[in-house]
Amino acid sequence: MALVADTTPCQGKLENGLGKENGKKSEEECNDLGQAKVARPPLMRHCISHATLADPYALECPTGNGVKSLGKDSGFVPMFRSGSCSEMGPKTYMEDEYICVDNLSDHLGTPNAFPSAGAFYGVFDGHGGRDAASFTRKNILKFITEDFHFPEGVKRALKNAFVKADHALADAKNLDHSSGTTALTALILGRTMIIANAGDSRAVLGKRGRAIELSKDHKPNCTSERLRIEKLGV
Repeated sequence: MALVADTTPCQGKLENGLGKENGKKSEEECNDLGQAKVARPPLMRHCISHATLADPYALECPTGNGVKSLGKDSGFVPMFRSGSCSEMGPKTYMEDEYICVDNLSDHLGTPNAFPSAGAFYGVFDGHGGRDAASFTRKNILKFITEDFHFPEGVKRALKNAFVKADHALADAKNLDHSSGTTALTALILGRTMIIANAGDSRAVLGKRGRAIELSKDHKPNCTSERLRIEKLGV
């Protein structure tokens, strides 16, 4: 796993305050990200998107002029629940990892650290062994929350954490450096969800019977991704 340190966030407009609809964006729009010169290891594209979670109280309480208000005094406190399932392919051992943290404050042991509820989820699709995926799962959240910019500059903290995980993995002497992994994370702070992605794992939002993509795959059959790889001389 390797990332560009300075990228342009890939964002879409919110729809009814519930999610990000990016299906109509062109592939080139979403993948037009900045490049950074790093000696080693090879760079991978990094994309961040965000959405706002709606307040159910606000959806049911229109204002006098018929406009639905989010209502800061509604007292809405999000609660998160998650489920997971993994299935091993034809290989003799599992190379993939995931993480589900429904209560971020309790997990970090800092109950008063955040002004609102938080959660964190991640999928790490390993290859060439499980070392890279396992290392990233164990460290990525720590790298995010320990970053100087967290939580005020959470997008910058996410980018920094992905790069730090990449460099730390390359420097670790007790890990198999022939292994690699994708990294797809969803960080929820209050009513804001931020998706960060490197690789070809994908985040999908289920909404009213539809599947809405929240991330873009980074594959060489994508024109912009192929050109980026070729410019790096990889």
